[in-house]
Amino acid sequence: MQALKIHVVVDDSVVRALPALSPLRGQRVELIALGEAQPPSAVAPVAGGLLGQIKLKENFDAPLPDDIRSAFEGDEP
Repeated sequence: MQALKIHVVVDDSVVRALPALSPLRGQRVELIALGEAQPPSAVAPVAGGLLGQIKLKENFDAPLPDDIRSAFEGDEP
């Protein structure tokens, strides 16, 4: 069995994840998470494993059109 112990101040993000802690909002608490150890993955990623399976267009690195660029940069309402 594995254990993880952390100290946190119970704020809104903690209460969203763990609603049972809402009565402790604003207090510093110690949380201990217990779990079974997971065996390592039997399949490891292989460099170049998708070689030849992904096709990029000739203009992959071309500048984006103005409307798309401005949407990414937050210029549009």
